[in-house]
Amino acid sequence: MSGLSVAPLLPVVPLQLSVDPSWFVAIAVVVFLIGAIVAPLLALSFRDYREPTAAERDRLDELTVVVDYDTDRVRIIETDGTQSVDVSIRGLPGRRLLLLSDYVVDGVDEGTVAALIAAEHARSRHFYIEYRAVAAASIIGIATAMFGGLIDFSDGLFVLAVAALGLFWIGRRLQFRADRVAADRVGENELADAFETVAALRGVEPETATWRTWFEVQPPLGQRIDRLRSRS
Repeated sequence: MSGLSVAPLLPVVPLQLSVDPSWFVAIAVVVFLIGAIVAPLLALSFRDYREPTAAERDRLDELTVVVDYDTDRVRIIETDGTQSVDVSIRGLPGRRLLLLSDYVVDGVDEGTVAALIAAEHARSRHFYIEYRAVAAASIIGIATAMFGGLIDFSDGLFVLAVAALGLFWIGRRLQFRADRVAADRVGENELADAFETVAALRGVEPETATWRTWFEVQPPLGQRIDRLRSRS
């Protein structure tokens, strides 16, 4: 037996880790919210934009006074002369930037530009982008809870459907409310005309409401235009 070692036989106990499924739900929601917030900021950091020129700022001063927007928070997106129509407000609350493509500033009539700025400004004041992220994160949280066993699968499908319909309905009402606020600044027909002008420049036909609209947080542009026309 020399040269042989006999190790004592010890019982092997499998390692078991008990993790509360609610942690998976919380992590999924937090990760999605962080992604929804960080991704636009990262995309913004890669965009090629600049300060408005003196002539552009003079023109924007006349337009933004209608919607009460500070032109110090305006940046111009370089598009190399293409007919790119881009009017958006991005960034965290308190540090938002109004982004305008150079074609919008130089090649689109002032009434259309003012209406588009009013629409984006109203959306930002109503925190519409943030609400969309929260609504989507809530749906993801419910779905994760279903697959994590916190909610029975059949009950979870019902809860998921009701939550989606309710949250998306609120989102569409929020968008319509922002449109009404913008229309109070520039006029219902003027705002509807601006939306149609942008659609024409982009070569698309504004979609109207269908049964699929119930499952969308963003109402179709055609429905927004129709509501503005009917309100006027």
